[in-house]
Amino acid sequence: MYQIDQIDFSYGKEEVLKKVTFNIDKGSFVSVIGPNGSGKTTLLKNMCKLLDPGSGKIELEQMPLEGFKPKQLAQKVAVVHQGANSDFDFNVGEVVLMGRYPYLKRFQNENTTDLDIAVKSMQQTQTYHLKDKTLLSISGGERQRVMIARALTQEPEVLLLDEPISHLDIKYQMEILKLCRDLNQSQNLTVFTTLHDINLASRFSKVIIMMKNGQVYKIGTPEEVITVQNIKEVYDIDVEIVSNSYPMIHPI
Repeated sequence: MYQIDQIDFSYGKEEVLKKVTFNIDKGSFVSVIGPNGSGKTTLLKNMCKLLDPGSGKIELEQMPLEGFKPKQLAQKVAVVHQGANSDFDFNVGEVVLMGRYPYLKRFQNENTTDLDIAVKSMQQTQTYHLKDKTLLSISGGERQRVMIARALTQEPEVLLLDEPISHLDIKYQMEILKLCRDLNQSQNLTVFTTLHDINLASRFSKVIIMMKNGQVYKIGTPEEVITVQNIKEVYDIDVEIVSNSYPMIHPI
């Protein structure tokens, strides 16, 4: 689905990504973990063309990412940014319907098909009952589900999420990640997300990419990546691993 090949990226003289290389298979649930400043968000922004790599290449379905026009890319890839919000207090139904923009021609209005897709997305994310409420009047967890509903209204093949559970309590953290897993499993939607919580990444992901200082330190299954040695090397903390259906870390 995605091929990331030797990409570099710098903010001025600060080198943030260094020869980052990996592939993402269609239908994967991939989480990127690593300390603050390891390049997680910058990587995601390169994958959706908000930023362009200084060198290397990114391909989506074997086509160079720079070859996609914005609306064309938005029909393939939907993005939910960290703390996603709106500058205007639209109601939820209006926000979700904005996901149909990539399919509309200039000055074209949404039709009944577009409305049906938006309703389905709200039903999938359990936000339909909020459709007449304003975005600023609902909770942070509800707002995050609305942003995912808007992303689904784009009918994407890939969902990119930047820290989708940051600033949420544990109830909403679980709800958001369970929703992403359900969409991954039921629709074969490829999910790529950055996460701070190592244990939640381990619980929900098929593949984990561990980053350190702008480089991929380790990539593999949770069992392959979440080890005492890797955590010590990347996070500089001693932990013990408790394994049930997935590995969990406990700081010592």
